[in-house]
Amino acid sequence: MEHDAPAAPVLPVSIIGLVEVGRLMRELEGLENAMQATEIRTGQNLPRAGRLPQLSMQLQQLAEANSITLSEERDRHSLLLFLKEIKTHAPRVHMSFSADPSPDFMAKLMSWLRQHIHPHVLVAVGLQPGIGAGCMLRTRNRFFDMSLSRSFSGKREAFMARLRGTDAPKTPAVTATAEPIAVPPQEVAA
Repeated sequence: MEHDAPAAPVLPVSIIGLVEVGRLMRELEGLENAMQATEIRTGQNLPRAGRLPQLSMQLQQLAEANSITLSEERDRHSLLLFLKEIKTHAPRVHMSFSADPSPDFMAKLMSWLRQHIHPHVLVAVGLQPGIGAGCMLRTRNRFFDMSLSRSFSGKREAFMARLRGTDAPKTPAVTATAEPIAVPPQEVAA
């Protein structure tokens, strides 16, 4: 039976970074070892001798997305070669967030990145609680700081002026005291 592999192999959005690629490679190698051991022990290959061992959801998704039958040695070998190629040559992006992103958010992000940047892009997720909100993105030769802390650092003077009252709102604020606060003349000029 002839198997037609897709022209460009597909990575499901659940495969985010090198960690998942390495895990899938180990799982495929373990499956190959189990198949060989069963063939040596029984004289039959695993699908005839019994069913395949329990596979991870990511490996099942990868096989389905690429129309690969994991019981076929040639398909397993081509999938392992594809994963090795991804591990060494796929474009990588490092993104830092202030908290762990949800799986739904990561699925949407990976879908967008693979649609608009590269179909095999891998993302390493880091945590930096000091950024507040937003993220920092780093590639091999670029750095983008899209964090709230960076946004605030550029507006320090505006915040300080607002706190000093030099850029006060047009409507007077209600204060708890009825008496005006005396300000020395040297501070008013500053």
